[in-house]
This record gives sequence, structure tokens and C-alpha cells, in this order.
Amino acid sequence: MKSQTPIAYDDALLAVVERSPDSLRALLVRKGASPSVAEARSFGAGDWSGLHQWLDANRCNDLRLVLPTASVLVRTVTLPQTSQTQMLAALALQAEGFFLGSVPQHRLALAVGPQGSGGADGERQGFILAWPTTQGGTGAPSTAGSSALPAGDLPSRLEAITRYIPEPVALLPIASGDLPVLVADRRDGSIAIAMRSAANPNKLVVRATREEATGDGWEDGLRRAIAETALNAGVPPAEISACVAAAKALAEQSGDRVMIIDASVRQRLSSRLSVALPEAREERWWREWAVALGAAVSAVGPLSDLCRLRRHELGAEPTPVARLIERYSSPTRAVRVAVVAALLVMLSPIAFSWLRMKVYEWKMPMAPDAFERAQRLTERRVAHYEALSDPGRALPVTKLLGDLAVATPDGIEIESIQISTSGGVTIRGYAKPQGDMRAQDSINTMQRLMDSSGVFRGTTWNYQAPDARNLIRFNLTSRIDGATRIAKYEETRDWSIKTLAQRKYPGDEGEAVGSAGSAASTTPPAVAEVVPPATAVAGNADAEGAAASTSAGESAPEPAVRESTPLARGDDQPADAGDAGPVDPSTPVPSRGIGRRGPDGAASGGERPVASGSAGAGAGGGGPGAAAPVAQVPPVVTDEEIKAMSKEELQLRLSELAGARRRQDLDEQTRARVAEDFKRVLDALRAKGS
Repeated sequence: MKSQTPIAYDDALLAVVERSPDSLRALLVRKGASPSVAEARSFGAGDWSGLHQWLDANRCNDLRLVLPTASVLVRTVTLPQTSQTQMLAALALQAEGFFLGSVPQHRLALAVGPQGSGGADGERQGFILAWPTTQGGTGAPSTAGSSALPAGDLPSRLEAITRYIPEPVALLPIASGDLPVLVADRRDGSIAIAMRSAANPNKLVVRATREEATGDGWEDGLRRAIAETALNAGVPPAEISACVAAAKALAEQSGDRVMIIDASVRQRLSSRLSVALPEAREERWWREWAVALGAAVSAVGPLSDLCRLRRHELGAEPTPVARLIERYSSPTRAVRVAVVAALLVMLSPIAFSWLRMKVYEWKMPMAPDAFERAQRLTERRVAHYEALSDPGRALPVTKLLGDLAVATPDGIEIESIQISTSGGVTIRGYAKPQGDMRAQDSINTMQRLMDSSGVFRGTTWNYQAPDARNLIRFNLTSRIDGATRIAKYEETRDWSIKTLAQRKYPGDEGEAVGSAGSAASTTPPAVAEVVPPATAVAGNADAEGAAASTSAGESAPEPAVRESTPLARGDDQPADAGDAGPVDPSTPVPSRGIGRRGPDGAASGGERPVASGSAGAGAGGGGPGAAAPVAQVPPVVTDEEIKAMSKEELQLRLSELAGARRRQDLDEQTRARVAEDFKRVLDALRAKGS
């Protein structure tokens, strides 16, 4: 591939560009002892690419842009007559005093006026122009109401060859001593004005100011600026009004831009710059191009030091961050970017969710609803487990009841359990002796098991004196320390490892206890023989002896068959003769033991021994009277007796009446009496509970 030949630039060419509201006016000037304008061309307001191509076509490598008045500060001072170097040093010191180092050197311009420009003998006039970094600069306007350009609008390929000429400096060559030259822009309120002194033509009065750009304040500001400049130029006060009127008569307005240039501008410019263009024959062209022509004269004349401002320091390439900050220093552009960013923040989640849903539908076209249901189920499970893990919101009551069941030893009968997030656990019940273990020891064992589980803590209890049946009523309270924590119990008490039946009857798995229980367990209760308690005890003793002889290898004797007897009533009265008929003598007496059932529902392993008195209520057993075939019917209780009973006595009596009501052998009169007693005791218990 053939490489492109580099362009050979002509150092004698200079391009001066002025930005107007609707175009870019460019002059191509050839420098020298007698500078001349080679070409004048207009480009679109933002056609920087066309300008760059035009410069390359003419081999021009020196571009000067007219900097708007709103971007510069102008100061004029008087210097004593001395060497040029000393006067420039004095100007630098005064500029430092004016701006206190806030303006960098590449944005600061200093120049000394011609001989005698200071007015008095031996004095010179000094010019200080500054371009603060807070001002944008020049280039394509970001809005219609902005004359100063934000940084970065000028293409970077032109920035390296570009220097800037302040607009007030462009007015100095065309200023006269009769009327001031004025360029004003109402969009930003800037006014650039220059005038020569009537007494001293070498003395120049130049100003860059701003006025209120709304209402009548704009017109008043223009008149005030003209009057002040004329007064500083030495115009007598009596002639100020006429000078202002004459200047206003010459004012030309193009949109928001106002220019006051007298008719002698062509004579003053043509004497310093040669223009041989066909369009320069008209006076109108000189007034339209007056600022660009004045900038060209200043750039090649004695005030050229004021025409070398740079946006960036020479040789220092701005960092990306600095370029970004400079680019978005315009409030309008910053607001646009902020609005776009806000819209992206608000709309991006919606667009992302929609896109994600479309991806799901594309990957699973047949099951989007199933996926959503699975998601909702997962969310509900997470919420459920979060609620369970928060003790202040909910408690796993079923788990706590299981923990309490494992912690309840034999001999404990629980009557009520209250569970709350604030009050913990409150248990009411009664304890009874179990073999060699006292009732108090059973309660202490329950307290120890609960505290050692890790679920409960701080268990305390109190109890009453034993009653006539040697039962101790107690109240037990405990705090819930870890409702969802896995309880720690001994393996022998962990019912998930060893069930209650396995713990109570360790030798019952896989071996037959007897053959009589198999037939007895299938006999209906209505035709089974019921024996009095004394006989039942004797029968149990015989059964135990038979079991013992069988285990010793002897054959068990055939049990004697007793004749059937009427079922005993709960009130210890004999049953009527019509309550039960004769029973087949071959039918064995049923047992109240717990029998295992096979797959066909028949009892497997034969008859189970009757639960002994050492089997506690907490483990499913009963007291010494638990082997009785039927529940006893409590005696009649009067209203006076009910009123005299305590709450615990009422609960015990209610439990006895409930057991009697479940009997199937009661006559109608006894059943009605038991139901009536049950209702009266229940009403009394409710009254005491409230």
C-alpha cells in the first residue's frame, strides 16, 4: 500500500476565522511587510471539517480564531518609559496582582502600546488580556443563546494549530477618534468597545464588559458603555450626548448581535492590509468583515502578542479526564447528559427484566408458567424459613411439642401447655411415683432434660403437697432459647432413633409373647369376658407364671376358662342380666396390652403383658389401676361439692368423667347422669379459668 505524501505547509499563510450567528467567516492572509488577503470564504456554523479541508488545500498551518468578548477580561495600565523587557516584566507583575495566579500563562496576553500612548511624556500604555479557565472558548455554539463555546467543540486535529485573538483586540485597528467601535451580543450581554483619544491618537481606550440583556436594561447598558468610553477618550462632557446619538444612528443589528462601525473603516483597514478581492469593492463587505479584518491586522502588526492565546499549554496534551471536564463545562450539555443518565437509571431495570423474560421464553418455550410457579414457590419457602428463624414473629409449635414430649419422663401427666414468644413455655400437670423414683424426682428429671436440650433454658417449677393418691400437681415454666435448634438428647431418649414402644417393650421385636393375645385381640369388646380387678390381677400372675415356665423350656399349661360374668358398672353396681348374654367358654379373655398387628390386621406375636404400675403416664402407661378393664364411673357430685373444689380437682374430676363417658356398657340413666355431671364440672372449670 502506497503511503500518503505529507503536506508541505506554507509558513507565510495565516487563516483568521470569526464566528457569526449563522456562519464561519475565514480570511486567508499572506504575512509580510505588506500583508494581503488572498481569499475570503464562509462556512456553515459547525462545518469544522470543511474548514480543515480548506486549510489543507491552501497549505495553511496557522489558524487564529476570534475569541468572543464574553470569554475575556481586559485591563489597560500606564507604564513608565523604559526598555521593552522591563515594561513586559512590570505588566506581568500587575497581571499577577489582578488575577492572583488564577489564569495560566498560555491564557494570558501582554503587550505594550506605541510610543506616547500613555498620554504624558515618557509614559506608555500597557494591555493585559486574560482568558479564564472557567470560560469555554470558541467553536460551534451548543445553543442558540450562547456565544462562548464549550471546550471540545473544536476538532482535536485543529486544536494543535489554533491560537485565539480576543474580540476587543480585533477592534483596536478599526477604532477612530470620532466615534467608538462597538460589537455587542445580547445572548450573553457582552459588549466590546474601542475608541482612540481625540487629543492623543496613539492612546487607545478598549473595554470588555457585560450589561443586563433583558428588557430596557440592554439599551440603557449600550448607551452607558458608549458614554463612558467617550468620556475616557477625552470627549468633552457637553458633546457626550451627541456622540451617543451619532453612535446609535450607525448601529446595525443582526439577530441579537449589534455592531457600530463608522464609514471610515475601509480607509483605516485598507491602509494596513491589502485586499484585492472582487467582493471588497462594496462598502457593505468591509463592515461585515470588519472584525475579521481587524483581527488579521492585529495578528501581523505590533499588537501580535495579544493574538497568541491558547486553550491548552503548548506541548502538554490534556488528559482524558481534563478533556471530559472541559467538554461538559457547559451547563446545557451537562443538563442533557444528566437527563439521559436519569432515564437510563429508571428504564434500565424495566428493560433488563423484559429482556430476561424473553430469554427465558426462548430457552423454555413450553414451560414459562412452570418456571414462574417454581420461582414463586422458592420465594415462599424462603419467606417461610425466614419467618421460622425469627423468634419474634413465629414459633415452630409442632417441633417444640415434640421436644417437650422427649423431655417428659415416665410418671409425668401433662394437663396443659402454653407456648408464647414472650412468656416461653408454661406446663401444668401432675407427677406420681414410679417404682423407687419419687414424684419430685420425675419433675427434676424433666427440668434437667429441658435445660440440657439447648431449646429451653432457665426451667423452674413449683408443686403442691401430695394428695390422697400420692399425686403431686406442679407448674413448670421455661424460656425458649433456640426454637429452631436441634434438641440434644441421649440416644435412649431420642424417639427418632428408638421409639416409645421399643423403649417400653425392648424384647417384643421379632419374638412371640404368647398365643392367647392373638385371639383375644380380635374379639369384640361387647362379647369379651370382663373380670373384677382382683381376678384380673390373679390372671396376670398366672400369665406371668406361664410366660416364665415357657421361657424355661416347659410347656405352658392350658389356661382355665371361666364362665362369663356380667360387665361391672362404673358405680360398682352389678350389671343387669340383659346387658350381656352368655359368652362362648372357648373365647379367651381379652388383654389391655399393646399388641402389634401384622399386615393382615391380626395381632402378631400373641398377647402383650398388661402395663404395670411402673409405666408412667408420660410414656403412655398409667398408674397402678391402669390394668383395670374399664374406667370407673365417679360418684354423683353435688353443686356444693363442685363449688368447694379447686381448679386442679375440677380438672381431675373432668378427666374421670370423660373416661366414664367413653364406656359402651352404661345404661341410659347412668350415661345421662355422667353427661350432666360432666357439663356442670366443665362450666365450673371455665368459670374458675376466667
